[in-house]
Amino acid sequence: MRDGDLTEPDRIVPVVPIVPPAAEAREGRIRRGLARAVRWWHARPGTFRFIARAALLMGAFYLLLYYPYRDGSLPQRLLFRYLGLLAAVSGGVLSLFDSSVNVQGVFILGRQPLHIVLDCAALDALALFAATVLAFPARWRVRLTGFVAGGSVIWAFNVLRIVLLYVAGVKWPQLFDVLHEDVMALLLVLVSVGCFAVWAVRSRISAPPLAAHAPARI
Repeated sequence: MRDGDLTEPDRIVPVVPIVPPAAEAREGRIRRGLARAVRWWHARPGTFRFIARAALLMGAFYLLLYYPYRDGSLPQRLLFRYLGLLAAVSGGVLSLFDSSVNVQGVFILGRQPLHIVLDCAALDALALFAATVLAFPARWRVRLTGFVAGGSVIWAFNVLRIVLLYVAGVKWPQLFDVLHEDVMALLLVLVSVGCFAVWAVRSRISAPPLAAHAPARI
């Protein structure tokens, strides 16, 4: 059949979707609202944007960390394995000085038994450090390098903290609670803040001119 032989009902007519005027107006308002929000965000001072991003990331990390996962869930198993790794490393260091030390799961046994729980894991300090580093206006490679380097320092200090608490429990048991709940917790936060401060200064010194970072603003 030739094209000219098609009758009128046989012709293919493109269907154009009809958007109701109300829906089209609503979409326009949404687009204009988003555009205003983006302009408002970019007009804020850099310090404000950094604090806002860091606060949002910290909230997300803390939610993931302290969410009440059900027993046997994957996140809970991963956290338990992490605590076991921390206990094994700390116990391994202690065994170099105290032959009575041995590790069973998340327990360090010896003259001062220790139970490694979530509060001992320094994950809150690591979350604080990660949030500030990832929110900082720097290249992603610089941020990831800073997170790995600073996170390693924080993790090593936490192992040292557990070792010192074991020694304090053996030699000065009356000081154990103060060191555990106040002094060491404060020192861990200070180490996290110090790692971020050192990294931020070094990343600013080695960074290219500010204009090079302009397209990466979020």
